[in-house]
Amino acid sequence: MTKWRFLPGEQLERYTLPGEQLELYSPIGLRLIDDFTGNVPIGPIRVYLELSDGGGGWQATDIKATPTLGGILAYPGLERRAEVRGQPPRHYRVQIEADFYRPLYRMNSGGIEFDAFPYNDTNPPQVVTKQARTVELTPAANYPFTTHVRVLRGKVVDSMDNPVVDAEVKRGNTERVLSGERGAFALPLRWTPDGVAVPVDAIDHRTGRTGTITITLPQVLRSNQTIVVS
Repeated sequence: MTKWRFLPGEQLERYTLPGEQLELYSPIGLRLIDDFTGNVPIGPIRVYLELSDGGGGWQATDIKATPTLGGILAYPGLERRAEVRGQPPRHYRVQIEADFYRPLYRMNSGGIEFDAFPYNDTNPPQVVTKQARTVELTPAANYPFTTHVRVLRGKVVDSMDNPVVDAEVKRGNTERVLSGERGAFALPLRWTPDGVAVPVDAIDHRTGRTGTITITLPQVLRSNQTIVVS
């Protein structure tokens, strides 16, 4: 019997082979979520797996993520070996690219890192994944918001007018996005009333730089805004 072991209730499929038993484990499960809608993300999404070289660098792999029936991305069989005694875990990271999103992890990390422990048919991995990680994907500047959603558009720059990438732009605790490669952002304002001055903050979590502008709807929507972080 061949079993796929990822997460509770997340079996991919099962085959029965006479006289054979095989279990495949995944060291990580990723549930991708559209941070704006709370639903499954839209548009093309690309997932890359890299292996740590032990010296602070990363090596690309050609290992593909496998989607489960519940929509979770997993890596069944990663680090399955014939011999596991004395073998240390390997350190990996997942990077995600999407046409309409910036992954929230990018505000302070280059990827989603995890350890994969060696195992075989008689020795299960030292650590077994039991819960999927939620990966929030925030709307990019080209996200297709519906026409009834009011969106503040602009860019985040530093004091030298250089674009700041992956800065968190937020309106209180209600809306958040990350700036893109050119510093551009598109921040939805679903719960901001008209005629009330409210702050919009930008935070570069990697450097600690911050900036704030004060906006008033609907006038501010007529032009792009610039937030300077310092």
